[in-house]
Amino acid sequence: MSISETQDIPGFCCLCRSRCGATFEVRDGQLLAARPAPEHPTGKALCLKGKAAPEIWSNPDRVLYPMRRTNPKSSSDPGWERVSWEAALTDIAGRLNKIRTKHGAEAVGFGVTTPSGTPMSDSIDWVERFIRLFGSPNTVYGTEICNWHKDHAHRFTYGSGILFPDYGNADAILLWGFNPSAVWLDQATQIAEARARGAKIISVDPRRAGYAQGADHWMRVLPGQDGPLALGLANLLIERGAYDADFLRRWSNASFLVREDTGEFLRESDLNGDAGAKPLCRRERSR
Repeated sequence: MSISETQDIPGFCCLCRSRCGATFEVRDGQLLAARPAPEHPTGKALCLKGKAAPEIWSNPDRVLYPMRRTNPKSSSDPGWERVSWEAALTDIAGRLNKIRTKHGAEAVGFGVTTPSGTPMSDSIDWVERFIRLFGSPNTVYGTEICNWHKDHAHRFTYGSGILFPDYGNADAILLWGFNPSAVWLDQATQIAEARARGAKIISVDPRRAGYAQGADHWMRVLPGQDGPLALGLANLLIERGAYDADFLRRWSNASFLVREDTGEFLRESDLNGDAGAKPLCRRERSR
């Protein structure tokens, strides 16, 4: 009796945004194991979720095809039946168009899982494009605490999405609501290497979880109080002159004047007193 040959196939894990390099052990078309691939740029480690890929792949309850419910939601048996992709897409498109025609696009809310910690990462741009073309502003994300600032702060500051930190040359690393061990393992590996050579770790997190457990400084901010903490740190930087004024002037809006009465950027029309503009006055400044 012949013995089936086991193959090691190089690739990467797609179960989160980290996309860690991996080696997959396959025999007779079956996935047996997933291991790190140290020769890959992001393959030094593989998290438990990545290592569990064979269990996920072979799970008998894994949904592989479109399924349509045939019984009411009140029934204990949904009565799922397999349908073709064409039938599923046609049915869904018809229902969405019917709602949009009768009630408007805003009557539809789209629920989207986190792109950072799930396989949705490779598809999220197309999903968001579909939602925008449909015309609905109602996108409900299931996301992690680190998502908002790592995406939006970078976009507002640098004009693009998140850039990869230069952990290799960092002397201090600030993790603000970010637990890379859970959602971006390659960054966790680089942070561990930086810490091993002496880099200090500062963690801002309500929970003592992830890197907050062994951080050099754990700043246990209360939920919802990130703003005051950020303003306090900014005030210290300004008082001590510990910032790059040339960089801020060239690459950020830090040099723009802000109206004290509205909190909006001061415009030329405000100074010229154009119609509709509300110029600054002493009374408003004293508020």
